[in-house]
Amino acid sequence: MEPLLGEMIRKVRKQQGLTLRALSEGTGLSISQLSKLENGKQRISVDLALKLAGALRVPVTTFLSPPRPNSQARRAITRAGQGLRHEAGNLTFEVLCNDIRDKANLFWRVTVRARTLDEAGGWRAHAGQEFIHVLAGQLELHTAFYEPLVMAPGDSILFDGEMEHAYVSTGEEPAEILMSNSTLREMSMLMPEDARNA
Repeated sequence: MEPLLGEMIRKVRKQQGLTLRALSEGTGLSISQLSKLENGKQRISVDLALKLAGALRVPVTTFLSPPRPNSQARRAITRAGQGLRHEAGNLTFEVLCNDIRDKANLFWRVTVRARTLDEAGGWRAHAGQEFIHVLAGQLELHTAFYEPLVMAPGDSILFDGEMEHAYVSTGEEPAEILMSNSTLREMSMLMPEDARNA
């Protein structure tokens, strides 16, 4: 599966007209390391995927692979405040349970400080589905085909990630949400049936 991921990195880089040197400058990764990733000679971690996704301005799920059929009885624990953090303007994404590679879903604790769509970084869209559960504060979810939805603690929603969306905090304090993103549909279709249904 790693060669397919490498091909995806190369494809996105070339679509944006970037050289390996330019991508190296944008990610802080060496040209040699990027070359190994593109050629499937190095595994990609969540940390590397985050750096690539940030520099290439694509969803991190673009660079994650599906579960392997021979993995069994795995578990991952994230202690409070110990998840890998990714800052995106007025949003803070804390990656939860990233010890397990090759998972079908990503899990995040997200702090939304943005008060406007501009502060939120504009619209986002990605393959797969997105689930949101509001933990604290008040979230206003903007989606391309619906009126803005105000969500309070305890509210949750599942929607198609391909639909453009954005998050804004409308309460006194930043909104805290639990988020889950499924990985690419094309990759999930490569998984065996029992892995998809696990």
